[in-house]
Amino acid sequence: MMGGLSALCAGGVGIMFLVAGVSKLREHDLFLGTLSSYRLLPASFLETAAWGLGAVEVLVGLMLLSGIGQGVGGVAAAGLMVTFALAMGINVMRGRTDLSCGCTPGQKGEALSWSLVFRTLACGVPALLPVVGGEVSSVGIRIEGAACGVALWVLWQALRVLPDLSLSDASGEQA
Repeated sequence: MMGGLSALCAGGVGIMFLVAGVSKLREHDLFLGTLSSYRLLPASFLETAAWGLGAVEVLVGLMLLSGIGQGVGGVAAAGLMVTFALAMGINVMRGRTDLSCGCTPGQKGEALSWSLVFRTLACGVPALLPVVGGEVSSVGIRIEGAACGVALWVLWQALRVLPDLSLSDASGEQA
């Protein structure tokens, strides 16, 4: 049971980091602008940080998805989540809530808020499950976990972009 849940969490968090990292590398200039808008790093370090963060996210995603170095990948993913939450929280405290989260450049990002900060911190928990629960030795369970994690991530993305399907009466007005 714990092995399957651990594999599921590794798959979900792994695909999230892989997609985010690839997006940051492909949409480098867009991400560079987002990173700059946070006003947390010196201008001379932004270019290196933008490339480095994208590459690290890809590596963490691959570690979690492949099962190779999954424990290290889980700790790194959780550490990145805490770092991202801290960066967002600093800007929320500054009143700079109009910034994009920068999670996946090229997609509409969410504006900064305390709920986003806490949700980002909460994403660190499933990242640690492969560490606490131990690495799964069964290749079949790792593949199933990764596939289920990918499916959950795709579902999450679909729910973010689907229109609000609130209940309405026959005339189309809200009930």
